[in-house]
Amino acid sequence: MHGYYIKMSLIRFKQRVGTHLSIALMLGAGVGITTVMLSIVLQASSDPAPGRSSALFRPYLDARPDALRSGSPDPGQSLTWPDAKVLLNQGRTWKQAAMAGGAVTLSRPGEPSARLRARFATSEVFSVLGIAVVQGRAWTAEEGHAASRIVVLSRALAERECAQGCVGHQLDLGRRTYTVVGVAEDWHPVPMFQGDLTRRPFVEPDEIYLPLETAIADKLTVVDGTAIWGGDQDTDPAGANVSWLQLWAWLPTADDVAAYRASLNAYAHEKGLRIEPGAQQVALWPLMDWLDRLGLVPEQARMQLRLSLILLGVCIVNAAALLSFSLGRRRRELAIRRALGARRRDVFIQLMWESIAAGVASGALAVVTYTLGIRVVAAGDVLPSAITAMHAGAMLMAAGLGVVTTLLCSLVPSFEICRVSSLSSAFAKGAA
Repeated sequence: MHGYYIKMSLIRFKQRVGTHLSIALMLGAGVGITTVMLSIVLQASSDPAPGRSSALFRPYLDARPDALRSGSPDPGQSLTWPDAKVLLNQGRTWKQAAMAGGAVTLSRPGEPSARLRARFATSEVFSVLGIAVVQGRAWTAEEGHAASRIVVLSRALAERECAQGCVGHQLDLGRRTYTVVGVAEDWHPVPMFQGDLTRRPFVEPDEIYLPLETAIADKLTVVDGTAIWGGDQDTDPAGANVSWLQLWAWLPTADDVAAYRASLNAYAHEKGLRIEPGAQQVALWPLMDWLDRLGLVPEQARMQLRLSLILLGVCIVNAAALLSFSLGRRRRELAIRRALGARRRDVFIQLMWESIAAGVASGALAVVTYTLGIRVVAAGDVLPSAITAMHAGAMLMAAGLGVVTTLLCSLVPSFEICRVSSLSSAFAKGAA
């Protein structure tokens, strides 16, 4: 029976191709544009560490003086190096890593130098963040404490620099020689929660990892936000008056969270910091709560999403009106079908199949609109490239929404026609 309905729907689509294409164009454009903006917002607010985010916590300890705290915004990096070391030593029960984003210059004989995105971190960074080391090893805590000049490369950088095997390879970074001890899997969370989210939430992935102690000893360039007080701008980053680090802790159980929070509060109390929630000086933030606190979705994207939803609403109203008018002109035809023995349900199913045919066209146009729209947005450099990537899931969503919105538009007029109780009423309305 459904084969007959499908055949009839295709015949009707060809007979009224102008009407169906108009509906498909309206809904396809509205759905496609909305999908573009919805995809951007979802990427900007997505979970950057699926399967791990519930156990990743950000200890927050703002040691800045009251005058600096009230007069300038949160720099995003809340820890000094002395504070980070104390927390790392206090929490040996848990996996923790202190880190900061940086940059190093790679020199090659006879070739232009290259600036690399670096991550300066303590030894547990790979296990805490869940980054797989696919070749060689990570550095040890002892090597970190000794400020050893060793590095771990990302897979992408390793393929460019030493495709035949990187372990033991020598790199010239800032006129110093570093030895490669491992290669890590390419890792690009969106947003880059392990970086400075207040300044660079959607940037390209880290290319090279170095011990934090080595970065301090060699005075490597830090690109994350820094707050300095009680001294000049050239203050030693290892000092107690420079906050530039963040700390991430892996706390898989509620007991771990409670014990770590107690340890953090005890240390904050020793430093004379206020631990009340309203003071905003000390906190232990779950990853997703930390991201919510910062509000990372660009305001331009939020505004454009609202406008696209309004446009979609207008398209749905117009498409519903056009469908209602088109079905209204077929009252006599449908009344004759009823007179020949068709049930209300049969007529309704036929109309729904006809709507599905238009919905398929609408879904196809929505996918085309999404594809073109996301490319235009990405080419415009208005929004970060990390949240304007094209995704197969968004294409499927656009296609599905195209079909669903078409069915919703036809639902009311189809039900209205099918609920007519008598053939004389149908002919009277068809003549009106």
